[in-house]
Amino acid sequence: MRPRLSPAATTRGFTLVELMVVVTIVAILATIGSYGVSKYIASSKTGEAVQMIGAIKAAQESFKDETFRYLDVSGNHTLGNYYPVNDKPGQQKVQWGAGTGVPSDNWRMLGVSPTGPVLFVYACAAGTVGDAFPGPGAGITIGNWPGSQTAPWYVIRAHADLDAGGEQSVFIGTSFTTQLFSANEGQ
Repeated sequence: MRPRLSPAATTRGFTLVELMVVVTIVAILATIGSYGVSKYIASSKTGEAVQMIGAIKAAQESFKDETFRYLDVSGNHTLGNYYPVNDKPGQQKVQWGAGTGVPSDNWRMLGVSPTGPVLFVYACAAGTVGDAFPGPGAGITIGNWPGSQTAPWYVIRAHADLDAGGEQSVFIGTSFTTQLFSANEGQ
């Protein structure tokens, strides 16, 4: 007859190697998960710029239908006056619609109004055939960027430092193409 083993003798625990394998698998899954979440967060933040540039383009086309020209929102056909005023674009949201003078009054005239505070700051230059045409700026090189325009034009630029790393996420929309240009997306 075989001797009976006590329940404690038949219970087997985990070895150190098995525990190490489980910890390694959990660490790999956590790394993949955190990367996915950070990409999702960056994508949600850049979604604001894409939506706002679309709204600005629609407002510019509507303005042109009524006045036969685009509105030079930032002034002087340049992309230097960003709106809304934000010392840390991408780090803090600021309310749209505050302020007076150029470009605040021009944004109100254009009729662009987001549903809440914004992370990005925006500039919109516009002009006619003889006006100086701004380059994309912000360290962006676009191969097919025109040197001049043969029709009325506008250029929209949005930028923010989304990860506080010093590099700006930049988005550019124009009247001469439906393409949206970007650099350092999510940075």
